[in-house]
Amino acid sequence: MKLRLLCLLSLLIAITGCDKIKEAATISINTQLKADIPILITAAMVKSSEVITPGAPIIFNKTQELKIEDNVDIEPYLAKIKEIDLTSLVVTVTGLTTGQTINSVSVDITGVGTLFTQTNITMTNNTFTPVIPSGMLDMVSTKLLAEKKITITVSGSASGPLSIVVGLNMSAKVVAYLLK
Repeated sequence: MKLRLLCLLSLLIAITGCDKIKEAATISINTQLKADIPILITAAMVKSSEVITPGAPIIFNKTQELKIEDNVDIEPYLAKIKEIDLTSLVVTVTGLTTGQTINSVSVDITGVGTLFTQTNITMTNNTFTPVIPSGMLDMVSTKLLAEKKITITVSGSASGPLSIVVGLNMSAKVVAYLLK
């Protein structure tokens, strides 16, 4: 009887101990999740039924995926990721020249919603940290953890034809198990 009790007690300690060992055997990775979205805005984007007025805004829309497997820091741990925490976002619009303006730009994440809308972007104020509604980065983090990717849509209007790249740089803390 004592032997059975001792074996049962040892088994319970071993089972709970394994979980604690697994929890202790994690790695925390601070990294940047980046998406560079090229956008070519042309006069051809204006509907033929619309009158083209010089200086009239041209509407644009571009969709691209961001996959966490493309990040070299976390790629070795893809199957072992326990947690993703996005902490901030910095946006840089490159390719603007003198006189070119992005009247407005919005970034939407499919299944989450609009992260932000920014107005009046020029070549001199082309980098910014947008104001993101409370909890939105957490929802994006949850989606990244579940699906290992997000679909980003950049839309807005520009002062005229131009070629730009909208760069999104998200600071992330990723926790992954070393054992699994």
